[in-house]
Amino acid sequence: MKSLLKFLSTPNIEISEMAICIEVLKVENCRASEILSATWNNFYPDQFLILEARKNSSNVIVRDRFILSLISQLPRTHATKIFPNITYSKLYHHCKTYYSHLFTKFKKRKNFKVTHGFRYSAVEQVANETKIRDILHHRSIKSGKYYKLN
Repeated sequence: MKSLLKFLSTPNIEISEMAICIEVLKVENCRASEILSATWNNFYPDQFLILEARKNSSNVIVRDRFILSLISQLPRTHATKIFPNITYSKLYHHCKTYYSHLFTKFKKRKNFKVTHGFRYSAVEQVANETKIRDILHHRSIKSGKYYKLN
C-alpha cells in the first residue's frame, strides 16, 4: 500500500476522483450517494471525513489514512463538493464495467445494484443481522435481513 501511495504521489500522476470513490465504497461499506455528496466542510485532513447519512442511517466516519491522503491531494475544483465530477450514473457504470464480475453471486438478490456489491461482499460471511446493520451503518431492522445471505 505504501508503494501505491508513493506511486500516486509522484508529480505527474493525477489522483482520480473515481478511484477514491471506489476505495471508499470498498473500505467503508457506505452508500454511493453518501460518497458523492461528501463536502470539503466535513473533511479534516489527516483526521477524518464525515459522510452524512442517507435514509435514516448513521453518518460514516472515514478514518482510513490512505483514503484521507488521496483526498488531500485532490484539487478543490468545487466550492463545496469533494467529488464534483462523479455522478451516480458514472459511478454505477464504472462499477458495472470493472467490478461486476466480483459480485456474480449477488446478482439475483432483490434490488441488487452494482454499487451494492461491495456492501454484500463486506457482510457475506456475517449471519447476525445486528452486526450486518452495524457494518453497513444501517438502523433499519429490515436491512439486516435484506443483506443476510445465509
